[in-house]
Amino acid sequence: MRKLLLGSTAVAAAALFAPSGAMAQGVSFSDSSMGAAGTSMRGLEVRLGGYYRAMYNYTNQTGDNNATTRLGKSDFTNEIEIHILASGKAANGLQYGVALEIENDAYRQPQAGNPATNSVSNSGKNTLAFDEAWAYLAGPWGQIRYGDEDGAIQQLQSGHITGFGVGGLDSGDQYQQAIGGNQRAQFNTVNDPGDNTKLIYLSPQFLGFDAGASFSFNTNDGANSGCDTIANAAFCDRTSAIAGVNTRRRNELQAALRWRGSFGPVGLTATVGYFGANAIRNTTGISPQSINLIWAGAAATAYGFTVGGWYTGGQGNGGFNTYVPDRGGIGNRRDDRSLNSFLIGATYTIDAITVGGHFARSVSAGAQDIATGARRETGFAVGGNYRVAPGLDFFAEYIQTQRKEAGFNFLTGTGSTSAASGGANTTVQTVGSTVGTVLAGFRVAF
Repeated sequence: MRKLLLGSTAVAAAALFAPSGAMAQGVSFSDSSMGAAGTSMRGLEVRLGGYYRAMYNYTNQTGDNNATTRLGKSDFTNEIEIHILASGKAANGLQYGVALEIENDAYRQPQAGNPATNSVSNSGKNTLAFDEAWAYLAGPWGQIRYGDEDGAIQQLQSGHITGFGVGGLDSGDQYQQAIGGNQRAQFNTVNDPGDNTKLIYLSPQFLGFDAGASFSFNTNDGANSGCDTIANAAFCDRTSAIAGVNTRRRNELQAALRWRGSFGPVGLTATVGYFGANAIRNTTGISPQSINLIWAGAAATAYGFTVGGWYTGGQGNGGFNTYVPDRGGIGNRRDDRSLNSFLIGATYTIDAITVGGHFARSVSAGAQDIATGARRETGFAVGGNYRVAPGLDFFAEYIQTQRKEAGFNFLTGTGSTSAASGGANTTVQTVGSTVGTVLAGFRVAF
């Protein structure tokens, strides 16, 4: 899930235990407001928090009608998150605990049967599920986390400007309102790799520097193996080879180094990182390429202003997916251009009001059989929020995204193919996607 303050989940988190000196990273959670601490029967300090958010949304998107159906523009939505942190300290000074994040922000799933039925299945909207669930050990040597949690780059990122409205392009809220998977842009933000189950190390801070690394065997999270039989191997966590192309990642490695400091009234932070992963091997043809991406970001804060940005690029496709390389020759011609994405933004805070915005762009191979058409995705967001009282915020923002790729139809999810790409000679009308969304409402954190 994407993480955002005032969004579905959070990018910026409050430290429940503030780090000091060269100690390990503070234990952070997915919201800046946590409930009062209590002590359990087992001697652990337990904190309960979360939020409820009510929101009006107005969404205007490409292809919102067809021969038989029309979509309205307006809707009311709500969302809840419940955060639980249990922490303790052993007699030898070892800190330990678990963090759980429970939420209801799943997409609506249609009920099978007559498309004209008056009922829909709400189980996908109102069923609670874990977003993040992880445990930690910490001491002067650093901190180890294990579980469904963001990777090292997200933990140490700099320049990911999101602290306005509901967080802009990275909040996930526009994507939940848009109908159709191809209408949801992929900007390859630090949160997009997901909460796949990981082992994470975060170092202490020394002379302004800290570092981290994380490793995951696959892209899935949660318990069990992900499938019931090897016949469903496309869904199995441990699948390493399969007949046909599967763009999932394997053996994902993230590493990041961050520096934080100040010069007079100006606070500065900068991060460099590496994102790499292997691919699931194709037993019947050309296998996807491994992912090798760099990540760099920086931000400056002074007099209520924060400005910053980040860049990621290298070998990989949109959404941190693998891609099939161009090996040359008839039948193997594919678009395997490098991934290049960036975001720039700014916020300004005065008293209880924060306003801001950002702009993002991504260029990738997209649909690889379209050898001449790069996928170009652009988006921007502007918004603000007003803190009425402790735990109560009003917010409003506008988000717009656009996806374009020559020879690809984003409404049907199909692209042109030719004999040179191993398919039949077909021509597909180029149809881009534009989604504009107004989000407004209030949020109560507890």
